[in-house]
Amino acid sequence: MRKIILAAWLPVFIAAPFIAAPAMAADQSKFSLGAGYGFGNGGVLSLHGDFNVSELAKDLPLKARVGYDHYSLNYGWVGSNYSWSYNVFYGGAYVDFGKALKLDNRVHPFAGLGLGVGSASCSGNWCGNVASPTVGGLYYIAGVQYDFVPNVAGEININEWGGLSIGANVKF
Repeated sequence: MRKIILAAWLPVFIAAPFIAAPAMAADQSKFSLGAGYGFGNGGVLSLHGDFNVSELAKDLPLKARVGYDHYSLNYGWVGSNYSWSYNVFYGGAYVDFGKALKLDNRVHPFAGLGLGVGSASCSGNWCGNVASPTVGGLYYIAGVQYDFVPNVAGEININEWGGLSIGANVKF
């Protein structure tokens, strides 16, 4: 398990110094809460919190994200319908490339990795006839945040469970 965790975090820590070493984090907020909707997997509701960890990463523009995603998938045919409900908890880190790319202070492109764990539950008359799916694993995210006002940012990203996702973050 330790090797999996190390393998998931290693690309973030290897790439960050080369890509963003000259830049300080453009967004100095310490904490933000966000929600989003992903268009993948039949629609994914996502809730997350971001923590600025630049100080721990020698002032690299690095943020940690922990979150929860929920989605359901329906299967079957006449008389044999069933559905799976998925709950995924994840954590990871992402790098803000805004300063390194010399962009406007309101624009924050980012990319990161993490790990997710979760559960799946089945409902319907065929649940005893189908195998339980696995949930979780390596988590990726890449996108851009745009500060509409100093404490509210819109976000569009591509991620593991939600696919193309849109949302907003409130900074504290």
